[in-house]
Amino acid sequence: MGYHIIANFPANRDNKGTLKVYSDSGTLVFGPKDALGRGSDDPKNGNDHTNWRLQNANIPTGVAKTVVYDKGSPESSYGPHKRVWLNQAVSGNFLTAEKNGRSEIMIHGGAPATNTSLPWYPLRPTFGCIRLSNDDQKALIDVLVKHGSSGKITVNEI
Repeated sequence: MGYHIIANFPANRDNKGTLKVYSDSGTLVFGPKDALGRGSDDPKNGNDHTNWRLQNANIPTGVAKTVVYDKGSPESSYGPHKRVWLNQAVSGNFLTAEKNGRSEIMIHGGAPATNTSLPWYPLRPTFGCIRLSNDDQKALIDVLVKHGSSGKITVNEI
């Protein structure tokens, strides 16, 4: 038993995308839910969140294996629930990003953005992960555990 997460993001990662989960039999079991795949403008990526090859930038596209993983700290960054670790690149830009040293790419929650005028509100950028609301993260973890706790994700740019 397993699952397949599908995350679809626009080319302009300032805008939210969606995340949904299918069971191995192809049944939709979660979502679609709002998700944000925007990285941070950080010195580690040359202050350019769009360069997915580098740490802390936008989530790369492609396929990766996943596993449910422990809670992160601080809670304001990761939320109060377990995370999903995209722990092994399989294909696409994930492979390039992994070769460039990107690791610990996760799906997690965290404190909401406070500026309601931003296009990603109420979500906020991460250091290269996918962010869901804390409520959606809890529901996601519950679904994944029910379907085997390990699977894969496909991240698409639409």
